[in-house]
Amino acid sequence: MNVRIFESVDQLISAAARTLLQKIEGGARFIALSGGSTPKPLYALLGKQLPKVPITWVVVDERCVSIDDPQSNAGMIQQTLFARGIPSGHRFLRFRTDLKDPARIAAEFEKEWRAAGLDHLDVVLLGIGDDGHTASLFPGTPVLEVQDRIAAEVFVPRLNAWRVTLTQPVLRAATLRIVLAAGVSKKPALDQVRSGADLPIARVTRGVETWWFVDREAAGT
Repeated sequence: MNVRIFESVDQLISAAARTLLQKIEGGARFIALSGGSTPKPLYALLGKQLPKVPITWVVVDERCVSIDDPQSNAGMIQQTLFARGIPSGHRFLRFRTDLKDPARIAAEFEKEWRAAGLDHLDVVLLGIGDDGHTASLFPGTPVLEVQDRIAAEVFVPRLNAWRVTLTQPVLRAATLRIVLAAGVSKKPALDQVRSGADLPIARVTRGVETWWFVDREAAGT
């Protein structure tokens, strides 16, 4: 594992922002973003210095809620990264949760993906759940076995809820994955990844270029 350990979450966020901007300067134009509390300040920081080059920003996964719902990943990104509006030339590819039906939401996303001319993602920003999930790829769910889709719907029993998500092959095909992990609650899952456990985050990152940005509490050092 390519792990960078930071003394604080603030340092982690600053480093992640610098890295994303450097990747954009180096030509990255298709960037996928995850939801969650850890990247929220990162998006707010990036929103103050968005490059003028054209970028397609892609939502990694989503709950089946309206964009104005507090649980919406796209809503959070819109309020932080795009707090000043979406710059000219930038695109925001999100899941059309207003369609209500999870299967239709995923299918429509695939159509928009292809219409945007996407072949593969340059950078994917990921998180890691306490159970080792990433995106909406939860342990034991059938979406982990989907190999022929860009996006898919999944019912998550532990949450009693439907979600839509980019699939494992799409996440693995990206040029680079950056995983953010902060807080002591992430330590057990990180330890399992290091020991070779077959967690969803391990399936997505094992054997492909992945940078782990971890704070001291999550690292346990």
